[in-house]
Amino acid sequence: MAKLPYSWGKVSSGDIVSFVYQNKEGRRLRRTILVLEPKRKNLIHGIQLEVSNIPTNTEIKKILESAGTPQIVDGDKKIYRVILGGTAKQTYSKMKTLIKRHGIYRTYSFDKARKSQVFLEDLKLPVQFVKELNEN
Repeated sequence: MAKLPYSWGKVSSGDIVSFVYQNKEGRRLRRTILVLEPKRKNLIHGIQLEVSNIPTNTEIKKILESAGTPQIVDGDKKIYRVILGGTAKQTYSKMKTLIKRHGIYRTYSFDKARKSQVFLEDLKLPVQFVKELNEN
């Protein structure tokens, strides 16, 4: 698993980041999210892609494409981001059916998340999809 150290101050919409976050039962789990809005009313709004490096669903390619334009940050380390097609609300509206079907929309307390180090996270994407991204 390749990941790049990042800072909470740099996190922006479209980044795919991971951090450790404590759930309601007290378990600390690594969350990988597509950030929709990094800090609104002290919350991070995002689409949960993985929990403890296990994908939350099989439609990651579809999720990334419906959010906007996927882009390679570091091809060797398999790190990507998405150029969102509009504001966070517009992106959410476009993705509403996918989000409801999979239950993947999450908000996290910025103060709680900030206690953990943040990384740009690698994703396991279909080989053909990665080839298409490399061609663009």
